[in-house]
Amino acid sequence: MTQMPLCKVYGHVYPLSEALYAALEAAMSGCMGQETDDPALLREGDMARVSFEGIHFPEEEVIAALRTHLTPAMQGKLDCLDLENWRLTRYRFEGGEVRTSAAPLNNVLDFSGH
Repeated sequence: MTQMPLCKVYGHVYPLSEALYAALEAAMSGCMGQETDDPALLREGDMARVSFEGIHFPEEEVIAALRTHLTPAMQGKLDCLDLENWRLTRYRFEGGEVRTSAAPLNNVLDFSGH
């Protein structure tokens, strides 16, 4: 019997530095329960792409890695869907800063017309 994912996380950041990619790899080593064999962290040229569905995603560690290595030239986002608490947290990366916003998933679905 498979367990339903408790969280889903999708995002990207670019242009990628070697230090940031290494920090993301280390931070994401704590991912648990992804049912696919696909890696949760992928490098695509100068972009890091995150795609995770599972039981636990080390959100705080990943954001700490980004805060440490983010430069003003980097941009992207990370959407963390907490299905247990029915909440979306969006992290936007721009101007060397991490900006955070959050909303209940019902509000997000209403806003998008679904």
